[in-house]
Amino acid sequence: MQHYKPVLSIVKRLGLIEPKVLLRPFVSVATTNAPSTELSNRQKFNQIAPPVKLYEKLEKLGFGTLLKTKRFAGVHKQKAKRDQQRLQHTERVGPPPEPKYAFPLLSFFAGAKVPTSFPPESLDEIAFVGRSNVGKSSLINSLAESSVVRTSDKPGLTQQINFFNVGKLFHMIDMPGYGFAFVDEAERETWRELMETYVSERKALKRVYVVLDARHGVKVADTEFLRMLNSKQVKFQVVLTKCDLLVLPNLARRIVSIEEHLKPLRNAVKDVVVVSSKTDAGINQFRKEMLFLMGHLKPKEFYDAIQATQNEKEAKRNKAISYKR
Repeated sequence: MQHYKPVLSIVKRLGLIEPKVLLRPFVSVATTNAPSTELSNRQKFNQIAPPVKLYEKLEKLGFGTLLKTKRFAGVHKQKAKRDQQRLQHTERVGPPPEPKYAFPLLSFFAGAKVPTSFPPESLDEIAFVGRSNVGKSSLINSLAESSVVRTSDKPGLTQQINFFNVGKLFHMIDMPGYGFAFVDEAERETWRELMETYVSERKALKRVYVVLDARHGVKVADTEFLRMLNSKQVKFQVVLTKCDLLVLPNLARRIVSIEEHLKPLRNAVKDVVVVSSKTDAGINQFRKEMLFLMGHLKPKEFYDAIQATQNEKEAKRNKAISYKR
């Protein structure tokens, strides 16, 4: 130790090393700069443990099944226990299959770039909004089984509030995307003011569906928009699109993380809707929830009869085609 005293006194005077390191001259300086034990956002995300009920819901909606690996052994054990409990009360594991729900014809009837162009409030309304390019227009087309809403890979295609008739049941509203778009800041500000006026003053508005990309979750622009809706006391619900692009465990974790994000917001519906416009997973269930919300959900037999008629027409059409051949 005596040999190091001259060197240590110089180093200490220059402030090159922490005093505690001077007490341990053989300790590497690198160890004093060891990384923080705080977990990264990715590590925190991977540590989320979704409940078994959520996995069962996602599997039922068509988002795949959980792999039977050692990592998920505990989840599979809980699922098997729940299935056993169900079989004690019924012969079926899980609820019966849902009928196919459908909307009447979707048709455009008005567009508004300024509040004075809003059409009169004749039917209840639900609105869709989200960051540019999250799949909002594709979602509306999937729900309506149509292509009436224009879609594009270029952000910022919807540049006004568009009003659509869902038959004579209710109105579906397509709002401009917020956040990034190929327009200048002044125009984006105009869109923001237009949307704020709509959600604040429209008495027929029953719910706003905020569409998010499941791969990215809640971004800064989303947080700002959700807080604005909450401050205006507007009932809103998050819809996750492009859910087919996530493996089942990560999709479940994403839902849990978003539900946590929504807890402080009093006007948020805590259940997160999950859909894929590409595979149609979750679309039928979302239609059912929308029809229920708007007061137009019919008994199961009503939809079964419609489906039977459609199947009969399809069979006749296929028979006619094969006969011509």
